Amino acid sequence: MYDRILVPLDGSPLAEQVLPFVTRISHGMGVPIHLMRVFATVSEELTDPVHGLYRSDIMAGVHDEVMDYLNGVRLKMEPPGLEITCEAFEGEAAPHIIEEAEKTPKSLVSMSTHGRSGVTRWLMGSVTDRVLHATKNPMLIVRGRSEGDPEPDTKLETIIVSVDGSSLAEQVIPHVTALANAMELKVTLLRAGASENELQDIAGYQHADGPPGMKFQHFEEMAKEAGNRALDYLVGLEGSLRKHGVASVEHRIEKGPAADVIVDVAHETPDNLVAMTTHGRSGPARWTQGSVTGRVVSHSGDPVLVVRVG
Repeated sequence: MYDRILVPLDGSPLAEQVLPFVTRISHGMGVPIHLMRVFATVSEELTDPVHGLYRSDIMAGVHDEVMDYLNGVRLKMEPPGLEITCEAFEGEAAPHIIEEAEKTPKSLVSMSTHGRSGVTRWLMGSVTDRVLHATKNPMLIVRGRSEGDPEPDTKLETIIVSVDGSSLAEQVIPHVTALANAMELKVTLLRAGASENELQDIAGYQHADGPPGMKFQHFEEMAKEAGNRALDYLVGLEGSLRKHGVASVEHRIEKGPAADVIVDVAHETPDNLVAMTTHGRSGPARWTQGSVTGRVVSHSGDPVLVVRVG
């Protein structure tokens, strides 16, 4: 499924919070890790050729410092048998990350975000936002802890898979299957369903033939039928996962808005990874409007695997 895990770092403890999850996935799937860091170009104003201070010498020194940092990270995280490489680039961060990801389409790009306000802050022209807009690679996103927050447990035991019955949402399933089989993870298939009140409102107030405010008498039947269809769909998907070797699979249907349902289930499920899709080039841009993916990343508190589709 993945041929490497690409991890952009910036030298901060926040960015490094993705590393324990990266290490677990790398070790479980036998996938190498590529650490990278992009450093800014030194301004000509800081050079002084008259006194032997040349830009090339300064940049060489910065490059060496960055490589020392990356190699230090590598040594701290490297268990036996884990292959880790390091690379430093000069220039602007986002273009280098995007270009590096495109070299191998099967790279899993893994990044941290900023605490509870992460998604909001990403969308202020940040590096992560630009990568999300441009890359076609799957991404592992970890919400960074704020200072003073308790140390989280970085074990992974369960993948919560958000599906809605569409073929687009199902494109995350191959990733889930590969991770679950390689790391012996349980899988929870999760679908959000409309509540009876929501169906009653839809049936009653949008019924074209009746007077305004008329209640449809059979909204309970609508709710039951929708629930049965969702159940049949999840049972079929569960069977497919089992046929592909996933040993432990369960399904859940919870009533409520999708983002709220996913976040609530994530909060009650220890040591989980949420897996879901986002839509095409416009996907991250829609996060500003409170989309499901953005809210889950921001509020679940767990790592989220995002696969771009469409």
